Order: sequence, then C-alpha cells, then structure tokens
Amino acid sequence: VSQGTLQSIYEYESLLGELMDLDVVSASHYDGGAATAEAGLMTCRATKRERLLVSRAIHPHYRQTLETYCEGAGIRVDDIPLVAEGPDAGTTDLAALARLLDDGQSPVAGVLVAQPNFLGLLEPMARAGKLAHAAGARFVAVVEPVSLSVLAPPGQYGADIASGEGQPLGIPPQFGGP
Repeated sequence: VSQGTLQSIYEYESLLGELMDLDVVSASHYDGGAATAEAGLMTCRATKRERLLVSRAIHPHYRQTLETYCEGAGIRVDDIPLVAEGPDAGTTDLAALARLLDDGQSPVAGVLVAQPNFLGLLEPMARAGKLAHAAGARFVAVVEPVSLSVLAPPGQYGADIASGEGQPLGIPPQFGGP
C-alpha cells in the first residue's frame, strides 16, 4: 500500500510539474492556503529577508493563513493595493508594487500575486515577476490549476514558486483535507 501511495504522489507531482512548467513540485500540503503560506515562508528562507508583499486580490482565506504563519515567525506582510479605476480596475497595482519594492524600509523576500485573482480578473504576471526579480525578491504565483489549461503556466512568466488548491482537480477530501 505504501509503495502505491508513493507512486501515485510521484505521478501527481510529475503531472503538476508539467502543468505548471516548474522543475520541482510538492504535494505535501492540505490546501491552497497552507501551500501559499509555505511559499511565502520559502521566499524568506531563500532570501534571508523578512518582508512579503501580497496582492489584495489573493483569496482572503489564503491571506489570513499566510498572515497567521508569518505573525509567529516575525515576518512582515504588506498589502499591494488594487487598481481603483480604468480598464485594469481590480488587478494588482504595479505602480504601487514598484513603490513598495523601492521604499527603503526593508528588503522584500517575496511578492505574491494570484492568477486569476480572487475577483476573477487576469493579472499582469510577467510584469509583476520582473519587478520582484529586479528588487531581488522571489515571485510567487498563486494559481487555480484548472485555469492552466488556457492560461500561461507559472514557469512561462518567470514565477519562482507556484501554489494552489488541489480540490479543483477532483481530489476528494480525506483525512482532514483534499
């Protein structure tokens, strides 16, 4: 039984690696919120920095989970506001992101943006990733895996890390999570 479980996890991770266009995948989280929080912590460990910038358009439950993880670890979480009006209204404000990355307060470990975002809008992921990388931060794409059948995968627009929820793939809840 354990060998079959290992094989199925290997197959799942391999297929997700192809879907996300990323080299490494972990299926060791219970839900998208925990995966997103761990992605944020990973950026802090990788950069030795203690500040995250998180789009206001990430799922509120994911944001709460991330903030809970970071509070105990002493990691600062700052919001990236959304564009208020015009054709890009409801998406992450990249001008504000650039200002937050260059504010001189403390260096940023990671920038987290959802694709599609919580409002169902498409984000300018490649541009957000370039801004993050220019500041020495890691870029985290919080994705809806089914959307990757029509949207570019995180690896194609420069995401260092991707997180998401496995439930939309039809994985039934078991032992406390999907």
